[in-house]
Amino acid sequence: MHEVWGGFGMALRRWPTAIVFAGMIAVATTVLSFALVDVLAQVAVLRGAKELRERHAVVFAPYYPYGMESSVDDHTVKFLMDLIDRQEAYTAVVYNMGLDDPNFAGGHPTLVLFGDIISKLFPDLKICDPAPCAARGAKLAGQEIDSVIIAGERIPVVNTLPPGTTFFDPGVAGLPLDNRIVIRAPTKLLPLLHPIEREEALVRAVLLGPSEEDVDAYVSGCAEGGLFLVPQDVAVDQPQKFRQIMMTSAMYIIGMLGFLALVFAAFMSSARVRFLEERRAFRIRQMYGATPLHIMLRIGGFLAAVLLVPQEILLFLMWMFFQVAGVPAPEAALWVMLALVFVFIFLWISSVREVLSREEIGWWA
Repeated sequence: MHEVWGGFGMALRRWPTAIVFAGMIAVATTVLSFALVDVLAQVAVLRGAKELRERHAVVFAPYYPYGMESSVDDHTVKFLMDLIDRQEAYTAVVYNMGLDDPNFAGGHPTLVLFGDIISKLFPDLKICDPAPCAARGAKLAGQEIDSVIIAGERIPVVNTLPPGTTFFDPGVAGLPLDNRIVIRAPTKLLPLLHPIEREEALVRAVLLGPSEEDVDAYVSGCAEGGLFLVPQDVAVDQPQKFRQIMMTSAMYIIGMLGFLALVFAAFMSSARVRFLEERRAFRIRQMYGATPLHIMLRIGGFLAAVLLVPQEILLFLMWMFFQVAGVPAPEAALWVMLALVFVFIFLWISSVREVLSREEIGWWA
């Protein structure tokens, strides 16, 4: 440890240069983590929606005219209910459930699902069965939540979801469920929902392989109530959106990797100068019994102080933030941390080999 701290001291003696390089690497790895989050989340969504693409599911993008509130009639709601009961559709309420009741589901965020077909479409979701029932997210395992009440019906909470469970839906992307109560509600409750809740359920409807007549009937019925929906075929639109997102993310990732390569190259040039300045110290330490391992640890401490330790701390804090914030792919920060460790090991070995061979010490003498 004395040698490692000695390497840190080498960096601190040139602290302005060390701070500049450490800051640039930290910024680049942070941006890289955010870009990788987007990539991993979209890959997961594409994989999770495989069944929807195979069934040529149709989803809807809403359009809200300014100053208008929708009021879709019961006939259209009944049309959606019939499709759900025939396992030709499902829907969800993600954000608007219980807005007028702060104590709904114990004050926790919820995901309300309508449709028995969901268990077949997403078998890895491991939600409760049969409906009506509810499950708590992994982080709510210790919460005393026995049931939730929707439109006067009490729905029991029967189990806890595995950690990291995510709901994949074209309108939601990857929705982490660790902090949510997932409720499978009976279709009969749809007409009894609050208008805002019912509107979200209509917007998030997913029709599975519908005919053009069914799509037209549904869109027309919603439009008559002031809710304008644009149908989208998941099998066509999702791969297109995925390619667009991947192109944008690739630009950020390639740009950040190029920037990091330049920063690492500049830092290693500066490090070589620093090692030359320490040449006499290395030789004196060898005369007093320093082994190649001691010099290796000192060089490692110097490199770690600039390009590893500050960034690993920052990335670890980002990973914790991603976990708390419910980011779809929090492991992105961990992947960047691991990649940075490999880069550090490579630069460490290269620097040690160069110094020891130049000073004719030990292994490369």
